Amino acid sequence: MVACAALAQDAQAGGGGVAGGGATEVTQLANHAELVSSVANEAQMVEQNVQAQITRLQNLIQVPGSLISQTFSPYRSQLSSYQTLFAAVSQLRAAANSANALFGRSMSEMGATGMTPGQWLSAYTNLAATRGGLYRQQLNSDMSSLDNLAVRAQNLQQIQSQIPNVTGNVQGLQMLNQQSNVLAGEMVDLHALVARQVAQQMQDRATQADVQANAARLAQARAAMADSVNGQEQQTIQGAPALNLLQDQ
Repeated sequence: MVACAALAQDAQAGGGGVAGGGATEVTQLANHAELVSSVANEAQMVEQNVQAQITRLQNLIQVPGSLISQTFSPYRSQLSSYQTLFAAVSQLRAAANSANALFGRSMSEMGATGMTPGQWLSAYTNLAATRGGLYRQQLNSDMSSLDNLAVRAQNLQQIQSQIPNVTGNVQGLQMLNQQSNVLAGEMVDLHALVARQVAQQMQDRATQADVQANAARLAQARAAMADSVNGQEQQTIQGAPALNLLQDQ
C-alpha cells in the first residue's frame, strides 16, 4: 500500500493529479521497493556480524574465576551494548520484511487492475473510508507497518551512536545506517501522506453525505410547498360562488 504514496505525492505536486505520472510513478515505486529490500538484506548481514561480535565478547569473559578482574569489566559492558544492537538490527530487519511484503502486494494488485500507483492508492483509501470493515483493518495494519519501520530505523540510529567504534567493528553497519537514515525519513513522509489521503477521502465522503442530505431536505421543502399551493388553489376553487348563466341573461 505505502509503496504508492510517494508516487501520488509527486503526481499531485506536478499538477497532474493522482492518475498522472506514468513512467515516473513506476520508477519511484521501483526505487522505494529496492531501498526497503536492500535494508532488509543489509540488516540480515549486519545481524550475523553483530552476533559474531557477541560470541567473541562472550568468549573473552568466560574465563576461570581466578582470572576474573576489572580487566574484563569493559568487555561485559560491550557485550550488553552489542546485544542491544543485535535486537535493534533484528527488529529493523523484521519491519523491513513486513514493508517489503506491502510493496509486493500493492504491485501485484496494480498489475492485476492496470492501475497506476496514484490511482491504486486513491482507490484503496476510498475503500477503507467508504466501506470500512476489513478494508479499514487492512489499511490500519499497513499504516502500522509503515510507522513501525520508521521507528525501527530511527531506533537503530540512536543505539549505534551510543556504542564507541561500533561501525568499525561491525562490517556493513555503516551502510545500513546510511540506508536506514534515508528510509526513516521516507517512511515518515509516506505515513503522513497516506494519513492525509484517508482524511481527504473521509472529508469528501462527509461532504457528499451533507450534499445529499441537503438535496433531500430541499426536495422535501419544495414538495411541501407545492402541496400547500395546490391545497390553497383547491380551497379557492371550492369557495367560489356558483355561476348562474340563466340569471345573467
